[in-house]
Amino acid sequence: MAFLQTIYLFIDAFLIYFYRLVPVPIAGYMIGTFVLAFLSVVAGQLTYAVAYRWNRSWLNTDSREMIKNHNLSLRALAAKDKKAYKACNKVANDAFGKHFFAQMAMGMSSLWPAPFALAWLETRFSDVPFLLPFPLPYIGETVGYPATFIPMFVLVHILFGKIKYRLPFFRGMRSAMIADAASTEPMMTLDDIVSPDAAAPHAVVRGK
Repeated sequence: MAFLQTIYLFIDAFLIYFYRLVPVPIAGYMIGTFVLAFLSVVAGQLTYAVAYRWNRSWLNTDSREMIKNHNLSLRALAAKDKKAYKACNKVANDAFGKHFFAQMAMGMSSLWPAPFALAWLETRFSDVPFLLPFPLPYIGETVGYPATFIPMFVLVHILFGKIKYRLPFFRGMRSAMIADAASTEPMMTLDDIVSPDAAAPHAVVRGK
């Protein structure tokens, strides 16, 4: 317990330092909150990148299974093989569900630092009101720290997303994602089965 308390005190001292960089309280608060939002975004994005690398093989397997059976279902539809279409379509939908929820879970993993940042702000600024330029219905004349941190977090998240693939670690992740996409069979559409060759048993898969 004492160890955790020591860690908390270290983090608290580190974070509050940025709030005291300038003598003007509101300016110091905005600088500190920006740094807090930035650190939260970076920690979340690093978590997402690690999660992607850890689950990359599994994600690629589900993606290939989904696209393969989707394409087979369209070829079966072109061949008017209803039984094969239903079987392949079911497998494709199952793979899509697994892939979709895995991607959702990884996306949510990038947001985990935000609640901890808000919890820290609660310990420091829970009693500090921030005056609005004009009163808002159902809100009043003042807001609390969440109304400053959350928009800042969203803004930093957007800005960081525009530059992160220029950074070495994330650039490597981007290269891996591009390589995975290039090695995956292209997904067919309904327009593709209009071709007479689409339903042929030995039709050549595009990109092979």
